[in-house]
Parts: sequence; C-alpha cells; structure tokens
Amino acid sequence: MFTAIQVLFPTDFSPYAHYAMRYAFALAKRYKGAVHIAHCVESSALSIAGMHGFDASQPELETLLNSMREHAESRLAHYVQMAHDDGIDATHHIVSGRPSHEIIKLAEELDCVMIVIATHGRTGFDHVVFGSVCEQVVRHSPIPVLSVKHPEHDFVEGQSLDINIRRVLFPTDFSEYSVRALPYAESLCREFGATLVLFHSTEAPNVPPDFWNDLTTTNMATMGRYAEEALAHIKEGVKDVECEVISATGSAYREIVRLVEDSEVDLVVIPTHGRSGLAHVMFGSVAERVVRRAPCPVLTIRLDDK
Repeated sequence: MFTAIQVLFPTDFSPYAHYAMRYAFALAKRYKGAVHIAHCVESSALSIAGMHGFDASQPELETLLNSMREHAESRLAHYVQMAHDDGIDATHHIVSGRPSHEIIKLAEELDCVMIVIATHGRTGFDHVVFGSVCEQVVRHSPIPVLSVKHPEHDFVEGQSLDINIRRVLFPTDFSEYSVRALPYAESLCREFGATLVLFHSTEAPNVPPDFWNDLTTTNMATMGRYAEEALAHIKEGVKDVECEVISATGSAYREIVRLVEDSEVDLVVIPTHGRSGLAHVMFGSVAERVVRRAPCPVLTIRLDDK
C-alpha cells in the first residue's frame, strides 16, 4: 500500500524531532519517494509575546516573526542537504498558524501518504506542552501517522537508514475500522518479511468488587473464547505473511504496551477513529495512550465512518 511515497516530517528542531527524522528519511529511501521537511511558526501575537515574556508592539512582533522564519529556513535547508547527501529527494516548507492544523493541511496539499512526527511520551505538564501537537495530529489526520519517541526500541539502523522490522503488532477490537486498517499492517509485513501479531484484550466490565459474581466471571470467559475464535478467523484471511494470534484480559492499552515490552515488537499499527466527545473517549483514547506509552514506533490509521 506504500509505493513511491511522499512523507511529511514536521520538526520543532528538538533532539526528539532530530531522532524521528531518521525514520522519515529511511521510509522515503526504502520506498523511493520524497520527504517534505516542515516547520510551523506560531504566528499568534499573544503566544509569541507570552513565550518571550514581554509586551511587544506590532512592528516588534513582525521583526520577531521574520527572525524565527529566517532561523527555520536555515535549519530546514541544512536538513534538506542531509537528505540529499543520503540520496533522498527532499524539500522544505515553512508554514504559520496552529501547528497540528497546519501540519495536516500541508500533508494533504502535498499528497503525502504518511506523516512522521516526534512525540515525547510524557505525562503531566510536560505532556501538555510537548505531547499535544503529536496527539492532535494523530487524532485528526486522515493520513497515516508514524509517531516516534526517543529513547525507544528502534527499527532504523544507524547511518545506513536500513529498516529492520521483524514483528508488527496489530491490536484489533473486531470492528469495521480494524478490518479496514489490517491491510496496512499486512503490507508492511510483506515488504519487510515481518511477523504479524494479531492481538485483542478483553476488558473486564467496570463493576465494583462487591458486585462481581459468577455470572460476570462466566461472561468474561465467554468473551475470551469469542476473542480467540475471532482472532483465528482473521488469521485465516491473512495471506503470504507469517502470523501469530495473542489474546489477553485487561485494559487494552496497558496490555498492548506490556506485549510490546515483553515480545520485542518493532512497530504497532493501530486504527483510530478521528471522533470527538464520548465517541473519542470510547474509541480514540486507546490509540493515543499507546502512542504516548508504547516503547516502539506506532503507526496510527484514521478511518472515519463511510
């Protein structure tokens, strides 16, 4: 599903972004495509003035903006030259506005098939500051997003930019969205000769201990058997790919993260839904939590209702 791909790599020039840039380069090189390296200058006068801790006049703000653009231009040109030195077609772009919105907009305008973005895997205040752009892109991008954080399990090897993917984890909730996302995971496994790991975690109902009874236990066992049968059925439909099935019981994102840690998974491919409100809480939060916590790159595939 990925051929001659256009990859968008947004950067804030942090060490985290520099680490993720290797993935954008490696994918563009492997698929004989191109990488678009982008930086977003936040043009809100309030955000800029607040960031620098002073009350600025409009001319001063314009001067500051121009200085930021010149700095970004220089850094981006250096990254483009790095790509060219590795034999990779690359161009750079500077946009202004709200970063997550502008990143998605630019990716669509450039007909990119993937966004490669750094995330920080933090919580609390650091997460709000550093992680929100990646999560907003993951939540709203109609284009697949590869989220990369450092340090983590790495599948891009050294300066050679060789990609070594051996195990791809595909968590499924057996929904239509999972069915439509599975071909992405299969395609990557075929490309890299990787094993596809189909996974489902049966979540226990949110029942206070005093109300947990034999019927609840029986229902959990029934759901577990259904999950195993459904995974086996999906496996039967996977062709030309080595495939494993694993089931578990517990919180979906925690079990996904645990499996990544315990079984040397190189990449998680997981569908997300791009919804908001209650539907987002129900369907989208698992993917975002996996992006934040999994110790390996995560490829999210947004699939909206047809």
